[in-house]
Amino acid sequence: MASRLSALRESAMSAGEQLGGRASRLMEEAEARSLLTFALVAVSGFAAGMLAGILIAPSSGYETRHRIGDRTSEAIESARKMARRAAEMPEEAEKIA
Repeated sequence: MASRLSALRESAMSAGEQLGGRASRLMEEAEARSLLTFALVAVSGFAAGMLAGILIAPSSGYETRHRIGDRTSEAIESARKMARRAAEMPEEAEKIA
């Protein structure tokens, strides 16, 4: 009877460890998705604000097109930086832990 209880206890502990590991992985994935969502919203807001500012500002067609090209390049580079930071975050979290 004692060996049976011991086996059940070990089985329960093993199951608990497995569930804990799964829960940790799910939390990490949720945090990564939250960061990605934030980055997408930030870039979208930036782009919408930039477009509104360009359309409202009085400039010649050439100047406006040139400004759109410059700002688009800046937005793309900003998005790349955010993506690199997001990719580095799990590595940094592992270093801290």
